[in-house]
Amino acid sequence: MEISEVMDKNKSYSRMIVFMIIKTFLIVMVLLAAGVASYFVTMKYYEVAGEKNGEEVILDIVGDVTADKISRNIIYSVENDTEKINAIVIEILNTETGNLDYLTIPVESEITISNDTYQRMCAAGADAPQIVRLESMNEYFEDDRAYEYGILILEDSLKIDIGYYTKMEKSVFDSIFVMSDTLGCYQLTDNIISEASGYLENDDAEGMIKSWFEKFTSNINLKTKLKYAETYAAVNPEFVYYNVVPGKSTGDIYEIDLKDAKQQYKTLLSSPAYTVSQADAIAILSVGKNIKVLNGSGVEGIATATKEMLVEEELNVVKIADNPEVIEKTLICVSKEGMGIDLLHFFNGAEIKVEQLDEGIDIMIIVGSNDSDIINR
Repeated sequence: MEISEVMDKNKSYSRMIVFMIIKTFLIVMVLLAAGVASYFVTMKYYEVAGEKNGEEVILDIVGDVTADKISRNIIYSVENDTEKINAIVIEILNTETGNLDYLTIPVESEITISNDTYQRMCAAGADAPQIVRLESMNEYFEDDRAYEYGILILEDSLKIDIGYYTKMEKSVFDSIFVMSDTLGCYQLTDNIISEASGYLENDDAEGMIKSWFEKFTSNINLKTKLKYAETYAAVNPEFVYYNVVPGKSTGDIYEIDLKDAKQQYKTLLSSPAYTVSQADAIAILSVGKNIKVLNGSGVEGIATATKEMLVEEELNVVKIADNPEVIEKTLICVSKEGMGIDLLHFFNGAEIKVEQLDEGIDIMIIVGSNDSDIINR
C-alpha cells in the first residue's frame, strides 16, 4: 500500500474520532440540559405543593365548622371603608351548662407570634411581621384570611382554642354590642336582648339566628349554627357574663397577661351553670393560694402527678398525701365561696365544696378515680 493511501486512511479515522467526540459531547449537553430543566420543573412543582400544604396546615380552620359542645366564636367588628378591625369579642356558648360568656380582646393588643408558628406562616406565603397589632390584621393578610389568621395567632399566643369567626360591619356590631363603662368590656345592647326575647317568646330561636346570620360573614354555615338554637333559647339574659382579657394598657398598647388569660379562658369553658347574675357572682383565682392535694383515686403516684400538673400552671401546691378512702369524683374543698372554679377544667366532673380547712390551706383537692389518668397526661 502506498504512503499516500495510508495517510488518507489515517485522516479518515481522525475525522471519525473527532465526529464521535463532538456527537458524544452534544448528546451529553442535551441530556444535561434536559436534566437541569427537569430539576427546575420538579423543584417548582414541590415548591408550589409545599406552599399549598403549608397553607392547609396553617389554615386548617378554614371551611365548614362542626358544632362542638362549646361554641367558641370570635367576633370582629370591621370599618366598612378601611377594613380596620375596631373591636374583638369572643362569644362562648356552652350547650351542657347553658352558660353564655362574652370576652373582650382589646384591639390595641400586640401579639408576638412564636418562632415555630411564624416559620410555618412564612412557608405558607404569609407576609406579616412577627409582632402583630390586632386592629391592623387586614394590613398583613388579604381578604378574609385576616380573620382566619387572627384565630391562629390568638390560639398560638394565648394557648386557647377558638372554633370559628364572625365578621360584622361596625354598624351591625354597634347594634348588638356596647362598651360597658363599669365592666370595661363589650356587652349586649338592650335592643338586641329585647329583639331576641321577641323571637323566643314565639318559640322561634331558629328564626332569630337566621335573621342575624344575614347580617354578617362567617366560616360557620347556617345549618351548623342552627344546632345551637336550642341552647340560645334557654339562656337567661340576666345570667350572661361579660369579661375582658387580663392585661394592662401602656401608652397606646394593651399588654395581655398571657398566663392569666389562658387561665381565664379555661375557667370560662369549665364554669358550672350560672345561677346568679354576674354582679352577684364571686370568683376567686387560685393563683397565690395554698393548695393541698390528696390521692383518693386508689392509684399510686396520682398526688405527685397532680402536683406537677398544677405547678406547671404556676399554682402553689404546698402538701401532698394519700386520702384515707377511695372516691370516684374529684372533690375540690375550698375555704371561701367562689374559690376553686378555675380548677374545674383540670378534672373530669369535679365538684366544689366549701368547708373549714387546716390552717394555712386555702384549697384541698381530693383526686378521685375518675381522674386516675392524670398520671399519663
